[in-house]
Amino acid sequence: MSKEMKWVLTDNSKRVYVENCVIDPTLLHCSESGNWSVVKTRLKGGLSDGVDIIEVNNGRLSFTVIPTRGMGLWRGSCDGCSLGWDSPAKYPVNPMFLNMMEQGGLGWLKGFNECIVRCGLNSNGAPGIDSVIDNNGNLSEVMLSLHGNIANLPANYVEVSIVPAGAQTKIVVKGIVDEARCFCPQYRLVSTFTTIVGSNKVDIKDEVTNWADSPTEFEMLYHCNFGQPFLDTGAKLVCPALEVAPRDPRAAEDIKTWDTYKAPEAGYVEQGNYLEMAAKKDGSTLSMIRNKKGDKGVIMRFNKKQLPCFCQWKHTTGMNEGYVTGMEPAVNYPNNKSFERKKGRVITLAPQQTYTIDLTLEVQTTAAGVTAIEKEVAAIMGKKKTVVHMKPIAKWSPIE
Repeated sequence: MSKEMKWVLTDNSKRVYVENCVIDPTLLHCSESGNWSVVKTRLKGGLSDGVDIIEVNNGRLSFTVIPTRGMGLWRGSCDGCSLGWDSPAKYPVNPMFLNMMEQGGLGWLKGFNECIVRCGLNSNGAPGIDSVIDNNGNLSEVMLSLHGNIANLPANYVEVSIVPAGAQTKIVVKGIVDEARCFCPQYRLVSTFTTIVGSNKVDIKDEVTNWADSPTEFEMLYHCNFGQPFLDTGAKLVCPALEVAPRDPRAAEDIKTWDTYKAPEAGYVEQGNYLEMAAKKDGSTLSMIRNKKGDKGVIMRFNKKQLPCFCQWKHTTGMNEGYVTGMEPAVNYPNNKSFERKKGRVITLAPQQTYTIDLTLEVQTTAAGVTAIEKEVAAIMGKKKTVVHMKPIAKWSPIE
């Protein structure tokens, strides 16, 4: 068998909805392609009631996509190593149970537990006031919630494709999420996850289109979050950083050890650092969290031409409070949108324009694999040295 096979699981336009589904080599009569599976389930009960999940297992790497939550990647595993983190929000939360404006715009946190979650599309960063033109053409102040809306919008179209090719068989999950309403920006996110059977990585391609007839602003940040076994006492962020600065005075307290992580500490107050990455000529670059021993690493690959900004999130709090760190490539830094607009980091999409973003999640579970990534980072840096600022700087943080 060599022909691509496709299953449409959700299509609102045609009133198609498949609640449960199992796709594997037995169903396709192609056992030579390996031991893989795709399982679609609808969760029942609690805050997860009504949440759709798609569990992909390529025989080595597994990951769970949540169409109900903006096509986020909830958790996974590779070679026995867990991907993601132990959030206080234990299970996927149906957006119907969230009030985004709760606690001064921090309601987003009630459902925050994904390994990879998108922040956007109209805004991301801290909640705060922004000025927009309202439906009467007047300048009006609006309250923006934490990290925007896309992570809490359900997909209206979902499909799974299998491309048989023996050991190179591909598993593809695609979803379409619309973020739109009258008198407001109109975005369409087309997100595609692709993994090869037996591989240690998954590729993510996001295409964001402004399908309005007028230009619209666009922000996007990928909150890529990892805990144990990659994060431990003495773990490192390995990346080709040209420049690093603390986000605020709290982050400045530990800026001398910005790339090193602490043991779990109850009540720890988060720290964020802003980075500029070096990249290859084609714009490709990467970052890795590796454990202290150096035999496990989780890598995010991205392109600086698409995602020029990078934030490191440190949240090494108590284990029950969510011991985690984040690698966050983005089109902008996660400040209030009004500040990012002044600094020229808010993108304007023309009518019908599509902005494409490519990401890869990769896992290394041997010392040799981790060392190879470290050498790759060193090669990108070459003879360049990292400039570390001891205090927040005006081009990245609102200190003026």
